[in-house]
Amino acid sequence: MPKFDFEIPVPLESQNAFDKIKTFLNSEHSFKKFDPKIACTFDEVQKSCQLNGSQFKAQLKVKNDSTDKSKVHIEVDLPFTLSLFKGKIKEEIEKAFKKALT
Repeated sequence: MPKFDFEIPVPLESQNAFDKIKTFLNSEHSFKKFDPKIACTFDEVQKSCQLNGSQFKAQLKVKNDSTDKSKVHIEVDLPFTLSLFKGKIKEEIEKAFKKALT
């Protein structure tokens, strides 16, 4: 599976950002519209999440950037058939997370 990774800067401290990500990923309006079989496994201590679906897999980790800011590092595994769309997929992920983290 082709992989790509990127970071999203977040104007929140890391624990607050992680809590918002958990709320977003557990909601019905998250990536479940793209892959209804998606399952999320959260690691509170590491502030990370593993996403497994039938269409893709992803791993994310919230990292401190400064006292009141953080970064979300995202790594996505796509099936070869979707690798041509990785730019659009990255754009959709960034848009969703930026909306959820404001």
